[in-house]
Amino acid sequence: MKNTIEYKGVEFEVEYDYQPEEAEVRYYKDGSGYPGCSEQVSINEIKHNGVCFYEVLDEQLELIEYEIAEQLHRGE
Repeated sequence: MKNTIEYKGVEFEVEYDYQPEEAEVRYYKDGSGYPGCSEQVSINEIKHNGVCFYEVLDEQLELIEYEIAEQLHRGE
């Protein structure tokens, strides 16, 4: 997936993978279950004006992934 995000006043083009939340299933008919999983955003590439900033923003990627998830929830 691709999206544009503003971070500290700069617009970045972000390419990422998104895994939506999967609900817990306590019991299937066969007696097994599934613990579920939380949603995940994983950034593959982040660019500004065609220049890759992935390594520069390495410590901020978690915050940017959170903002992308929030945009998805808002339908942006």
